[in-house]
Amino acid sequence: MRKNPFNMLKMGVLGCAMLVGVSGAVVTSGSASAETVTAVPINAKVNPPTPVAIQATAVQIKEEVLTSKSENLKTNVKVPQLTGMLDAKYQEQLNDILLSHANEDLANWEKLADEAAADAKTKGFTYRPYELTIVYALKSDGTSFPAGLVSLQITTYGATGGTGMPRVDTYNVLNREEAQRVTLQDVLGATYKETVDAGVRAIMDEHPENYFKEEFKGIRESQGFYVEKGEAVVVFPKYAIAPGVMGSPEFRFPLAEDLIIPVATEPAAKVVLDLAAGDSITNSEGVSFVPLRKLAEGLGYEVTWNQATYAAELHKGAQWTSVSVGKDSYFYAKMAPVSLGAAPIIQNDSLYVPLKFVSDILKAEVKKGDAGNLHIEQ
Repeated sequence: MRKNPFNMLKMGVLGCAMLVGVSGAVVTSGSASAETVTAVPINAKVNPPTPVAIQATAVQIKEEVLTSKSENLKTNVKVPQLTGMLDAKYQEQLNDILLSHANEDLANWEKLADEAAADAKTKGFTYRPYELTIVYALKSDGTSFPAGLVSLQITTYGATGGTGMPRVDTYNVLNREEAQRVTLQDVLGATYKETVDAGVRAIMDEHPENYFKEEFKGIRESQGFYVEKGEAVVVFPKYAIAPGVMGSPEFRFPLAEDLIIPVATEPAAKVVLDLAAGDSITNSEGVSFVPLRKLAEGLGYEVTWNQATYAAELHKGAQWTSVSVGKDSYFYAKMAPVSLGAAPIIQNDSLYVPLKFVSDILKAEVKKGDAGNLHIEQ
């Protein structure tokens, strides 16, 4: 079995090897009901900047249905495409992300299904078609509290006849003429980590039989969440902090009544990252590689690992890219795939990408010091 180089999800039940994704998850139809609890924030108020009027315009969904060309895969794939955003460019980029992800998942599951069908035929087994389901929920359309916030949740679920794992991707955007991504810190304040960690642990202490308390080390930077009915709902993958019978835990945190989401009124400052000489490795052909997670998170990207495709996905705002182990093919947003002369590799359970990925794909400036250290600005 391939290892997950990010160790983002520990499987607690034998047989749960087909992992579609690792961001926050919910249970799909037919699975155990998700556990939803309410945790009261310790200090959820945001110190508001100068108020900026947000036009409460409703965002709507135009659904696009994808079907499989393979008779070995049953599909129920509904891809949301946003309409009505004030920032048309951001809307186009986000819709491209949503559609590209769905097409990638569909192609991957078609390949898996065809391979399984061929194997069953060779061995004389009866093949039961695989299934792929992608559904969505618009949790906030921009007209409810807080004003302008659009919150979308997409669940991808693949089934092979055995136990499957859902992947839930969440997108939170402030709908204005220059749209911006909304973070947990934006809605729960500067102490959001302490607030959420304390709330989760309080529920675990109250019902220790329902959770893997020792597995919870605190929320991560890219923690999945959505906003609904004046609450931030923090979601965890199935099996991450609780047994499968609990479904996928969700923890609700009421938003401060005077919450104002901070609006970036000035161009974002450059992000600076320094990597030590020991962070880089060099292969036998002399190609330098850098650790993807340390690089990406240091530059402000969210990183998720897709075990089914053996690929890492990077998100920042409406921009995204993905890299696949063993594939010398790279892209960013809508650019055509290019070769960098070397494919991503795994070493010591960590994923590495060529140094050229930083400059040629992420378009960041790289300066190499005399001691081999790297100074990166984006």
